[in-house]
Amino acid sequence: MQKILIVDDHPLYREGMISALRAQMAGVEVSGADSAEEGLEWLTLDAEIDLVLIDVRLPGMDGFAALSIYGARFPTVSRVLISGSDEPHYLKRAFAAGASGYIPKSMAVSDVVAAIRRVLAGGVGVPEAAAAAGDDARDPMARLTLRQLEVLRLLGEGYTNKEIARALEIAERTAKAHVAAILEALGADNRTQAVLAAQRGGYLSAAAGRR
Repeated sequence: MQKILIVDDHPLYREGMISALRAQMAGVEVSGADSAEEGLEWLTLDAEIDLVLIDVRLPGMDGFAALSIYGARFPTVSRVLISGSDEPHYLKRAFAAGASGYIPKSMAVSDVVAAIRRVLAGGVGVPEAAAAAGDDARDPMARLTLRQLEVLRLLGEGYTNKEIARALEIAERTAKAHVAAILEALGADNRTQAVLAAQRGGYLSAAAGRR
């Protein structure tokens, strides 16, 4: 069984990624750490981890530093940087620090899975290199982007567009656009239907509710 570790200090995003990868990648074990330092502890304790997904913005040691340090201490573990930015220089810095892939949050889940599979197979995972995800693309959830997964989890908690915007530090119109895109992708008429679809697919806990 292949093992993936997600290092991200935002529980909302980290848990969303864990749920998405578990739903899309059968036979893969996915765990999470909330800091680069905790990620080091995981790697020290579990020599069977194959891939680490590292957020660029972490408290203390940032993602670029983590890429370098993880590589020096655990050279056989593949490393992929995750970023909320599509800036080209981020990709260059990531590969200069030893990354095997770069995943912006604007990527659809299906493309993220394809990129991760390329890295696990010994290749390079970047947006341009992400191949079609085959059967994964049949799952409407796989059409959502990583950012939209964050929005969806907030919908599951009963957040309004204004609250979503505040929580994710985005404009309210952007939050509204993400919600509309989620409804369209899932063929849902309203937020409740979208949340129920995510729960059926294993992307949200059925216990999700107003915080």
